Amino acid sequence: MKKNEEIGRAVPEICLVAPSQALADLTASIAQKRGEDIGIYVGVLDEGVRAAEELSKQGAKIFVSRKGTASVIGRKGFNVVKINTTLNDYLRHLNLMRQYSGKIAIVEYYEFIPELKKLCDYLKIEVASLLGYSGTQDYKDCVEQAITSGASMLMGGGAQLPAEAKRLGIPYTVVENTKESINAALDVAQQLLRVQKKEAEEKKHYKIQLEKYTTVVDYAHDAIISVDKEDIITLANTEAFKILQWTDSCVGKDIANIVPAFEFSALGHDQKKELNKIVKIHNLLISVNKIPIIINGIFEGAVYMFQDIKDIQKSEEKIRLQLYKKGHIAKYDFVNIIGNSRSIERTKEIAKGYANTNFSILITGETGTGKELFAQSIHNNSPRKNGPFVAINCAALPKDLLSSELFGYEEGAFTGAAKGGKPGIFEVAHGGTIFLDEIGEIPMETQVQLLRVLQEREVRRLSSDRVIPIDVRVICATNKDLAKEVKEGRFRADLFYRINVLKLAIPPLREREEDIPLIIDHFLQRLTDQNYLLIKEYMQTLYPKIAGYSWPGNVRELLGITERIATLLENNFSMDIDLNMILENIDSTFFIEDNRTIEQLQKSDIVAALRNHAYHRGKTADALGVSRSTLWRLINKYHISQD
Repeated sequence: MKKNEEIGRAVPEICLVAPSQALADLTASIAQKRGEDIGIYVGVLDEGVRAAEELSKQGAKIFVSRKGTASVIGRKGFNVVKINTTLNDYLRHLNLMRQYSGKIAIVEYYEFIPELKKLCDYLKIEVASLLGYSGTQDYKDCVEQAITSGASMLMGGGAQLPAEAKRLGIPYTVVENTKESINAALDVAQQLLRVQKKEAEEKKHYKIQLEKYTTVVDYAHDAIISVDKEDIITLANTEAFKILQWTDSCVGKDIANIVPAFEFSALGHDQKKELNKIVKIHNLLISVNKIPIIINGIFEGAVYMFQDIKDIQKSEEKIRLQLYKKGHIAKYDFVNIIGNSRSIERTKEIAKGYANTNFSILITGETGTGKELFAQSIHNNSPRKNGPFVAINCAALPKDLLSSELFGYEEGAFTGAAKGGKPGIFEVAHGGTIFLDEIGEIPMETQVQLLRVLQEREVRRLSSDRVIPIDVRVICATNKDLAKEVKEGRFRADLFYRINVLKLAIPPLREREEDIPLIIDHFLQRLTDQNYLLIKEYMQTLYPKIAGYSWPGNVRELLGITERIATLLENNFSMDIDLNMILENIDSTFFIEDNRTIEQLQKSDIVAALRNHAYHRGKTADALGVSRSTLWRLINKYHISQD
C-alpha cells in the first residue's frame, strides 16, 4: 500500500486518492485482481488536493476519488473520475444503525446533507445533529459539534470521527463504496487514459499550428483575424476585410495600429479568453471574441473573431425558432431507466462517468434495449445539457436523402431542394449532442463524408463551397457487430475507430430478468388506473410461466406484451389468456422447455450437471437442454450453491 509520504519520482498514470483507509485497501485488492497498476494514496479534502498536485507533477494523469475529495480535486482542474455513492448505500447504513437506541449524529460532505435529511425523516430516525463540511477545517469543527450534540451513535467518513467514536465507546458506521462502483470507476478511468494518450500522440508533432487552426474552427462565427505573440497580423479572412472596410492587405502589420477600436492595450497579452466584448466600428456594434493560444504555458498568439451584433441576433432568433418547431430536446434521464439488477446499475454508472466527458460514444445492444434512452440520459447529465439533442435513425431515410439530412444543402442542390437551402442536423445540434441511431446502416459514401465532419469539426452543405464550424458531441448506436462489419468491408475502419472512443454495452432483458416486474409495474402505472391492481395481480401469476423466455424484442417487446394483456383484461376477455396469445413464437425452445423439459429436471440433475462441467453455466445449460437464463432461474429456485 502506497502512502502519501511514499510518493516518489515515478507514479502510476491512474491514482486513487482515498479519503479513507478502507477504500484504499478495497481498491488495492480490486486493482490486484484486475492486474492493473493503480497508485493508492490516502488523503481527504485539502490533503487529497495536495496529494493530487504532487502526483500530477510525478506523472499521474487520471485521478479516482469519491464524494467531497473528488469534488475539490476536480475543481482544481485535474481529470477525476468519481466513485459513485448512492442513496441506497446511505439507506443501508442508516437501517443498520436503527438496531441501537438513541440519537445519531451524522457528519457528511455538504452536497449529501439535503438528501440525508430526507432519508432520516422518511425512516423516522432521531437525529442529534446533521452536519455538512466543505473543507478540512469544516470537517474538524463538525466532528467536535457531533461529539457535543448528545448523540449516542455516529455516522460519517474521514479518520477523526471513527477515532472519536472508538474513544467514546459508542456505535458508528462509515459509508464505504461497493466493489461494483469501484470497478465501474476504474473502467472509466482506463478508457479516459487511453483516449488521452491517443490524442497526445496525434498532436505531438504539429501542436502549435494545430492549436491555432483548431481554435479558428472551434470558435469561428464570421470575421477572423490571427496574430502572433508580437501582435502582428498573420491571417485575416474576407469577412474581416468586409466588416472593417479594409482595402489593402493588413498581414504583417501591428493590429493595434490597424484596429485601435479593439482596445488591444486591455486585451493584450492577457492569457484569459475575452468573450463578447462590444466595440463600435464604422457605426456598427461589433462583438469581439479573443482566444489566446497557449502552448506549454507560453503565449504564442491569439485569434480574434467578431460579428455584427445584428447578424448574431438574427442567427439566434432563427435557431430558437427551429428548435422550438422541431423539439430537439432530450426528455429522459437515468431515473427513467427502470431496474436495479447488477448489470443495469453497472451500465448506468459507466454511462454517468461518460457523461462528464466530451468524447464520442458507441452504444451497442440488441433492438429494444433502450439505447436512445441512455443517449438522452448521458446528454442530460453532460455540460451540454442546455444545448439541443438531435436524433436521427440512419436506417429510416433513403440512401439519397441521408447525406442532405446530415449535412444540409444549398438552394438548387437537387430537384425539390427547399428555397434558401436547409441546415443539416449537425448544424442544428451545434452546442449540443447528435445521436446517430443504427449507424451501421449508412452507405459507404456517406461514411466518408461523416468521417470528415468528425475529424475536422466542420460541415460543408451539399453544393456549397463554405465550411461551417460545429461544436457537437456524437453518440452512435447499433445492434450490429461493427467490428465484424469492418472485417467484411461494409463499414470503414477509420470511422469505426473515430466513433468508438468510449463504449457502452446495454444488457439484453434476458440477462436481467429480475427487472421485469419493476418495468411492468412502472408501465402499468402509466397505462391504467382503474384496473391497475387486477392487472398487477394477474402479472404476478404470469412471471413463473415466462421465466426463461429469451425476449428477442427486449424491453420494447415486454411493454407491447404488457399493453396486450392490459387491453384484454380491461375489456373483460372471456377466455383464459395462454402463453401463445401473448408471447411471440420466435423462441421455440422456450415453449419446449416450458411444457416438458423443465418439469422433468430435478435438483439432483442440475447439481450433477454443474459438477460435471466445473460450474460453467453455458456448458451446463447446453448439457441440460435449457437456456442460460432458465438455468439461472432453476439454480435460484432450488437454492443451489455455486461454489
